[in-house]
Amino acid sequence: MAASTSILPDKLHEYPKYDLIDGAGGASILDDCLNKFGGVLQLLHRYAGRTFCTPGKRLRLDAKSYYPDYMNGTGLDELWMCCTVPIVTGVIDTRTKKAPFREGEAHVLTANGQVISLQDLITANPKAVIGDKITAFSKKMFGNPTWPIVSKKFDNLNPIPDHLHWSKWEVYDINSFDNPGVSPSHYHTTAMGLYSFVTKDQFLACMKRWGTGEYNGIRHLAPHVMMKIDDGFVMPNGVLHSPTNLCTHELHVTMDEHFLAEDLTLDGRIGAADAFYACREEDYPKARHEDWEYLVEKFDFAANQDPNFVLKNSRPAITAEEFQGQGVDAKWIVYGDFLGDQKCSILRLTVQPGSKTKFHPECPALFHTNRGSGRIGKLEVRYHQNMILGEIYPEIGFITQAALDNGGVEIENTGTEPLVLTFDFPQHAHTKTPGVARGK
Repeated sequence: MAASTSILPDKLHEYPKYDLIDGAGGASILDDCLNKFGGVLQLLHRYAGRTFCTPGKRLRLDAKSYYPDYMNGTGLDELWMCCTVPIVTGVIDTRTKKAPFREGEAHVLTANGQVISLQDLITANPKAVIGDKITAFSKKMFGNPTWPIVSKKFDNLNPIPDHLHWSKWEVYDINSFDNPGVSPSHYHTTAMGLYSFVTKDQFLACMKRWGTGEYNGIRHLAPHVMMKIDDGFVMPNGVLHSPTNLCTHELHVTMDEHFLAEDLTLDGRIGAADAFYACREEDYPKARHEDWEYLVEKFDFAANQDPNFVLKNSRPAITAEEFQGQGVDAKWIVYGDFLGDQKCSILRLTVQPGSKTKFHPECPALFHTNRGSGRIGKLEVRYHQNMILGEIYPEIGFITQAALDNGGVEIENTGTEPLVLTFDFPQHAHTKTPGVARGK
């Protein structure tokens, strides 16, 4: 029976010119994609905006593209690179009067110049795309084969509201490529947890002021930490945080629940309709929104008031010897176990002009381009500035298990400046967890 290649009536909000393929014909389309780029899939840039945030304008879009006319004044402040489920931001597309179709969900450019969901290709052949190990892990965790990690960049003019995730852990890579011109002596801080002197009653009183006065004052109860450029940081679930106003490359487990603790930021008042409801009902039931006694009772004071929190969770960049070579430098940005096991890892690879290397990790990986131009497998990539919304740029890709089964991919710098690539690995990607976490 011939594979279906029917076209969906809906379009991705950023790419209305491109046909979106129904995933029913994913198997043959996957074969074509794998053959074209030697086992590498080219991913689209997926952008999103939050109604309660202001873009920092470091996502390298051209000036006009940050505020699409169909987003009713909301600006694009997030780049989603590899997420296999639609996200929920609270934005309504004025063209359709609905949330943007498959908002934030990873899509692949096909050999025929159409686009298809990465999840559809995984479903068509999990073994070829993500491999047996990740397939088994994701089925156990989510009930179906999927990529179990989210990679994105969030870029805000001001720190976002102080909040926590009951279940969702995160890791941060705040780097000089995404933040050009930022001095190592910058003073962009992230609020983390609560001071040791804060009591449950003080915290509850603060939360009960949420939305009732000038400001509930939660950030006054929190120590602030300056993020070190080009190092990593780990944020366990359950800990309050208000991420810095630097552009941040972030990985987290595939979910988006949160407990918003702050009612006013430098962007203005945060309303329940904007923030509380900007996540899925199954992740955070509306019945629990603003139920402060319940939320504070669930709160993990020990984790939030740990005096060694920064020591335990910072990740100074370390050499990744297994990927180094002549003209090739490699560093682990996020590494080690946390919350009891190997959650994810981030590798940054720098290839000098004229150099090449065989890249053969144990597990499939997302990659994105931080600088320069070159080739990953058969996919030509180049770092871009002033990207126009609606156009497709070859910067982001996915190295499949099929590529690894064929001996990995060759990475070559074909330009005149260093080619810098960042690789995001999911849970349990490595037989031996890279690096040694501090504080152990």
